[in-house]
Amino acid sequence: MVALLGAKGRKQRRKGGVVIRTLFVDAGGVLYNNINEETDFLAQVARRYGRDEAETTRHAMASARVYESGRKHVHQVFQQLVGGLPWTGRGILDTRWLDRMYMARVRAYEDNFRVLREVREEQPDLTFVLTNNEAEHWDRLKDEAHGHFGMFDLLCSSWRIRRVKPAGAFFTEALRRARANAEETLLVDDRLPVLRAGAALGLQTLHVSTPDVLADRLGPLLRGRARPAPVR
Repeated sequence: MVALLGAKGRKQRRKGGVVIRTLFVDAGGVLYNNINEETDFLAQVARRYGRDEAETTRHAMASARVYESGRKHVHQVFQQLVGGLPWTGRGILDTRWLDRMYMARVRAYEDNFRVLREVREEQPDLTFVLTNNEAEHWDRLKDEAHGHFGMFDLLCSSWRIRRVKPAGAFFTEALRRARANAEETLLVDDRLPVLRAGAALGLQTLHVSTPDVLADRLGPLLRGRARPAPVR
C-alpha cells in the first residue's frame, strides 16, 4: 500500500531523487493481463474458424499495430485474419462472439487499480496519463467493465496518438499533449523495448515485470526514496 504523503513527504521528494510530475501508465501488463500473449484467445479464434493456431497467432501479432493505431477497427483486422468471404456468407466474423471471448479472458489487477487511486488522492499535483497500446473498441469495453479511464487526467492510448509504442513519435506526442517534461515523467510499463525507447528520450522508467512490482516500487519512487533503475 502507498503511504500517505503530506507536506513533509512532498518536500523530501523535491530534495532527493527525481522529481516526478507526470506518470505515463501502461494498461496491458500493469492494470490488466496481456490477452494475446497470456491467454488462449487467439487459439480459440483459430479453432473456431479452422485456421492454423501458430499462423493465426503470428499474423495477429503482426497486425496488432494496424488496429492499435486506429487505422482499422479491430473487427476488420480479425475478419481478414480468419479469411472470411462476406459475399459467400462463409467465414464471416462473429463480432459478438469475438468480443465475448476477449472480455472473458480479461483480468484486472485490482491491487494496482487501488494503488493508482490512492496515489491520485494523495498527490493531486501529479498528472496521470494512460499510455497503452490497444484497439479503441477493446479499450472502451475494458473501461465499461472496470473503469480504468476514470483514473487518468489524459488518455494517450495508441488509438488517440495514432502511433504505437515503442515509436519515439508516440512519446513525443504524449509529452506534448500532457505538457510534460521528459525528465519529470515516470514511464510505467511491462515491456523492455518500450522502456528503452522512453529512456532514450529522457523519461524515467519503472519496469513492471510482474503485477506486484507497481505496489512495491511506485510509492518509494514518488517519495524520492528510490531512483528509477536504468533499463538494460
